Amino acid sequence: MDIVTAILLGILQGITEWLPISSSGHLVIAQHFMSAENPVLFDAVVHLGTLFAVLIATWHYVADVLKASIRALRGNIMENIRKDEKAGTGYGALMATIPIVIVGFLLQEYIESSFTSLYIVAITLPITGLILFSVKERDGKREAPEIKSALIIGIAQTFALLPGISRSGSTIVAGIHTGLKRKSAARFSFLMAILAIAGAGALQIYKAVKNPGDVDILVMVAGFSSSFVAGYLSIKALLRLIVTDKFHYFAYYCWILGALLILYLFL
Repeated sequence: MDIVTAILLGILQGITEWLPISSSGHLVIAQHFMSAENPVLFDAVVHLGTLFAVLIATWHYVADVLKASIRALRGNIMENIRKDEKAGTGYGALMATIPIVIVGFLLQEYIESSFTSLYIVAITLPITGLILFSVKERDGKREAPEIKSALIIGIAQTFALLPGISRSGSTIVAGIHTGLKRKSAARFSFLMAILAIAGAGALQIYKAVKNPGDVDILVMVAGFSSSFVAGYLSIKALLRLIVTDKFHYFAYYCWILGALLILYLFL
């Protein structure tokens, strides 16, 4: 992989990881049309770039949630969680991560095989569009999810194991439908993503260490840097858009791209 390709893939990862248009779906498309198959280590590096982006872009919020979650351990933890919304958010994010860990472990082979199919992406992108459009002119009232809501959002996240189903889109939409305010749903989605990306990144790094192959430091730096910058900018853009009822606009992009893929595959 050359540096230009690394930068392009890093930008693609950074943008699509946070905007609700499916990073996995775009990765499948990129692999098909660019013949750019990501080495395991490079994939881990660009994911770390997006992880650093969300940590820096939302560090005040993440720090407050972490502090509140630690404080809740003193005394009656369930009572503390009920009283402190930020503590409830922290433990809710942990609970919401459980479904994707279980499903990902049980269906790992099937999920990995789906990443070779452009046909699956052509079908799932329009579905993502429908998901996003479902929250047009809709908003919630709560700042933090209840236990039931966190589980529902976590179950929604499992569908994003399929390429073409947006993780951020499905979790934000599920949050809004379960009563969260738009911005709170987005922040909760980011919090869940930190846990998911950190876990997946650790697994990828473990695999890369076992099979290191050739490592080009400049390529890794280019991929990390471009994914970090693109990720940071896309997070900021999403937080601005989410409160203006323009979130469903991404549905049109998913429908158009899905239609183009269907035309390419069947005509």
